Amino acid sequence: MRTVKFLAALVGGIIVLIVAGLFAAWLFVHPNDYKGRIAAAVKESTGRDLVLKGDIKLSVFPWIALELGPASLGNPPGFGEEPFLAFNHAAVRVGLWPLLSKRLDIQRVDIDGLDLRLRKNAQGIGNWQDVGGPRAREPAAPEGAKSGGPLPELAGLRVTDGRVSYQGNVIEHFDLEAGSFSGHGATPVRIGFDAQRGVPGESVNVSGKFNLAVADDTHVRLEALRFTGTLSRPGDGRPARWELSVPAIEADLSQHTVAVPAFAASYANAHLTGKLQATKITEALSMTGSAALAPLSLRELAPILGLALPRTRDARAFAELAASSDFAYDPNGVSLDHLQAQLDDTHMKGTAAMAGEPRAIKFDLSVDQINVDRYLGPDKGTAAVPKPAETSAPDAAAAKGPDANGTLTVAAVHFSPMDFTDVRLTLAAKDNVLHIYPAQAQIDGGSYSGNVTLDRRAVIPTLSMDEHLSGVDMARLLAGSSYKGRLSGRGTVNLKATARGTAFEAVMQTLNGHFDANVSQGALEGIDLGYDLKAAQALIKHEAQPARSTPARTKFDAVKMSAEISNGIARTSDLTISSAVLRVTGQGSANLANKGIDFQMLASVREAPGASLADIPLKVTGTYVDPTVRPDTEALAKGELKQKLKDVLKKNGLEGLFGK
Repeated sequence: MRTVKFLAALVGGIIVLIVAGLFAAWLFVHPNDYKGRIAAAVKESTGRDLVLKGDIKLSVFPWIALELGPASLGNPPGFGEEPFLAFNHAAVRVGLWPLLSKRLDIQRVDIDGLDLRLRKNAQGIGNWQDVGGPRAREPAAPEGAKSGGPLPELAGLRVTDGRVSYQGNVIEHFDLEAGSFSGHGATPVRIGFDAQRGVPGESVNVSGKFNLAVADDTHVRLEALRFTGTLSRPGDGRPARWELSVPAIEADLSQHTVAVPAFAASYANAHLTGKLQATKITEALSMTGSAALAPLSLRELAPILGLALPRTRDARAFAELAASSDFAYDPNGVSLDHLQAQLDDTHMKGTAAMAGEPRAIKFDLSVDQINVDRYLGPDKGTAAVPKPAETSAPDAAAAKGPDANGTLTVAAVHFSPMDFTDVRLTLAAKDNVLHIYPAQAQIDGGSYSGNVTLDRRAVIPTLSMDEHLSGVDMARLLAGSSYKGRLSGRGTVNLKATARGTAFEAVMQTLNGHFDANVSQGALEGIDLGYDLKAAQALIKHEAQPARSTPARTKFDAVKMSAEISNGIARTSDLTISSAVLRVTGQGSANLANKGIDFQMLASVREAPGASLADIPLKVTGTYVDPTVRPDTEALAKGELKQKLKDVLKKNGLEGLFGK
C-alpha cells in the first residue's frame, strides 16, 4: 500500500513539475527576444536577409514551439526584388529546459506554404549558388584517415503545401515529412508532389517513401525506396501509372560514389530492371551498369508515350519489343555493350556508342532476319502525279541529324519482290549526308552490290544510286511480286540514277539516270510473240487466224536493253529479244510511276537457217504488269503499200526515182 502511494506521489510530482515548467516558459520566455538572433544566424549561414513579418509566438500545447508568421529569404544582387524563399507559417519545436536557460534546442520544424523560386541570370548563375558566401578551404585529411564524424542530432522536418519553380518547371502541393535523425538508425522519409513543365495537359504526380540512414557526414544510405505516381499527357483519356523501387542506395560523399545494386521501374506496360554504379558524382559524373526491358506491346505503349506509329501492311507489326544491354556513361559520351533487342520476329545484337564533339553514333550490329514489307504503309494504288515545279517553299537547310558510322549485317531480309541474304552494309552519316557503301548481299541465286547516298541538307532530300544485280534468278526474284510468273532466266541489271523526295512515288516520279539489263536463257510467260507474228502474217495475206497455243510463252536466248530515265520515264531504243527461231527489236518508253508502257517492235520468226518471214511490226501497250501485244495495223498498211509501190516502179524501170 505504501508502494502505491509512493508511485502516485512520484507521478503527481512529475506532472506538477511539467506544468510548472510550461507555466514558467509561458511566463518568463519572450519569443521575440530570439527574432534578431534567428535573423543573424540565417544571415551568417546563407548570406541572405531573412524577413520575419509579425511577432514570434510561443505555443505550449500540445508541445513547446516557437511559431513564426509569414517570412521570406532574399535573393542575391541581380535577381530582382522577389524573395528566393518564402513561407506562410512555421513552427519550431524546442526543448523546454534549454529554453528556460535562454538556449534554443530545436527538435522539429514545421513549414506550411513554402515557396522556393529558383532562377538563373543572364550569365547562367543560379540564385541558389554560393549560399553562405565563400568559405575557407578546409585542410585535407591525412591520407588513410577517416573523413567525417558522427552527425549532431538534427530536427525532424515537415513541409506542407509547398511550391518550387524553375525555368517554367513547377512543383506544387509539395509535402515532405522526415523524422528526427542522427548517426544512429534510419529515419523514415515521405514525400509527395505534383509537377509540370508548362505543357498544357501534361503533369506528373509523385508519392514516395524511403528510410534515410546517415552514419556520418560522408556516408549516406537510402533503404526501401519506393516511388509511385501517374503521368498525364495531352490528349490522354486516363493518366498512366509509373513506379520505381530500389532496395538500397549507398552514397560515399568523400569518394563521390553512388551504388545502386538493383532497381526496378515500370511505366504503363513497360518494365525495366537493372543496376548502376556512379563515380565522380560532384565533378565529371560517370556511370556503369546494366538494364533490361521486359517484352511489351509497342502498339499499346506508343500512344501513352505520345508517339504515333505508322500504319503498316501487317496490323500485327510493332507487337513485341524487348531489349537489354550493359551501359557506360561519362562526359565523353555513352556506350552500349552486349546489346540485345527484339522487335516482333527480328532479333538484333552488337554494340553502339555516342561519343565525341559533336556527338557521333558508332555501331556494329547484326540482325537475324527482317521482313521489311510488314512495316511499309498499306498499298494505295497509283499515286497522283504532283504539279510541275512543286509549289513547296525553296530548299532550306533541314534539321541536322546525328553523325554516324558503323556496320550492319543482316542474315535475311525480305523486301518485295526481293529476298536478300548475307547482307552487309557500311553506313557513314555526316552533316545530313548518309552514305551506304559498300552495300553487299546475296539475292535469288545471284549477288547485289550498291553505293547509295541520301543528301538531307535541303528540305527535299536527294537520293543517288549506283546499283548492280548479277546472275539473279529472275523467276525467284519476281515470285513475291505482282510480276510473278512473267519472266524467267538469269539476269544482270545495272542502275545509276538520282531522285528527289521521301515517299516511293515521289522517288519514282523524279528518277533520272541510266538503266541496262541482260537476261539470258529464259522465257516471257503470258506472251506468245510467235503466235502474234503468224497472226499478223495471216492478216496481211487475208488468211484465217492460226490456232493459239496454251499456255502463251515466248522462250528466248537473251533479252537486252538499255534506257535513259528522265523524270520517271524510261526510254529505250535498243530493246532486243533473240532466240533460235525469233528476233525482236524495238523502242519505246515505260512510266515508272504508273507502270504504263508504249513500245513499237519489229519481229520476225526464223523458219530455217538464213531464212525468215518478213519483219512484222508489233505494238505493246498497257502496263508492264499486264501488257497487251498486237500487230501494228497502221504500220502494216504502210508497209504493204510501200511494197506495192516498189513493185510498180521496178516493173517500169523507175525503182530509183524516189530513192531507197
